[in-house]
Amino acid sequence: MDSQENLSSENARCSPDKDRVVRYINQLLLSIIEELSKPDGSPSISLKRRLNHSNYSLNPETGALESSDQHRVYTYYWPGKTSQEGWRFGVLTRILGLISEAIKGDFISSKRDIFYQDPVYFGSQTLVDRYIDDIAFTLDVDRAALHVAAAAKGAIGGNFSITMKNESSIQVGAFAEGIIIPRIDEVDGIDTSGISWILVVEKEAVFHRLITSGYHNTSAAGNGILLTGKGYPDLSSREFLRLLSSQKGCNSKIVSNPLPIFILVDRDPDGMAIMSTYKYGSMAQLHRNANLNVPSIRWVGLQASEMISTVHPRNTPSLVPMSQRDRKKAEAMLKRNPSFAEDGPEPTWRKELQSMLVMNVKAELEILYELDGGMEGWLDRRLSKIC
Repeated sequence: MDSQENLSSENARCSPDKDRVVRYINQLLLSIIEELSKPDGSPSISLKRRLNHSNYSLNPETGALESSDQHRVYTYYWPGKTSQEGWRFGVLTRILGLISEAIKGDFISSKRDIFYQDPVYFGSQTLVDRYIDDIAFTLDVDRAALHVAAAAKGAIGGNFSITMKNESSIQVGAFAEGIIIPRIDEVDGIDTSGISWILVVEKEAVFHRLITSGYHNTSAAGNGILLTGKGYPDLSSREFLRLLSSQKGCNSKIVSNPLPIFILVDRDPDGMAIMSTYKYGSMAQLHRNANLNVPSIRWVGLQASEMISTVHPRNTPSLVPMSQRDRKKAEAMLKRNPSFAEDGPEPTWRKELQSMLVMNVKAELEILYELDGGMEGWLDRRLSKIC
């Protein structure tokens, strides 16, 4: 399947989702009007909210993180038993109205945009965020179907081109520092001919070093694409990487031989969690993970064996003791995330987390800068072996 076919499939899926949102809002507003027309009417809005402590598992077919559908239903009434309940009902109707306007006007808003439509009334960004997520979860759609999206933050670089739906073309290689990853619904196709690999890097600083040094053009493994979600990836970064995962490499002869994708993260619990998010999905987007995860992604570093072999007195500042937060996060991942389970698919990941807890040390990618040949030389040696 080429990129156009992937995008057509995604667009076909999004259209019914948007229709579902429109029907839901229209029917809800009609029911509210009907209730308000009654002498003793009491309109209400019911939304589902996923419980934080659901049981998680990995789908054997898609490899995506999912959960048993454990949720709680919250119902908000007007005028409600208290002024607080009536206010929450009003906040929800205001948000639904703004979503309806965005869909009818065919424009995209961010959660922040919605909050600043009426910040005094809404009270807090957190409340707006929660209700938008609850609406999406209740309707089993992603936020894009609500015409609500976070501002893009991920970046990408390399000698490939992106064709947009407005018929413009972006020659990504013409931008020395890469570009902000475009929204997937604005992309018509991608040309990755001449590309041999894709490397996802956790940190913006590392991405900047590699892209400005031209590593994507000078790698011993051939021409590549560099991508960063700048920490935990947003939806645009995950969607774009998922699309790239279907592309054929320059030496590939068949569609079943896609571009190899590698990931480079800090050796700490957050780095491991970021890697798991790309490969299996996030707990925050369980209903979307099957369309976002990249099962083929491979871990290129940083691992304990590399950390030990590369340590020099001059780069020990890149070795940092685990904080209490780090330890709690690692323990929670071992306990709750099935990709790190004892009988899970990633025994090396589990062993690495356990090693962090025992050694009480984490390492940053910058430790590779001081090696002979720098990080670029280290990557050459790693990628040449596995590409």
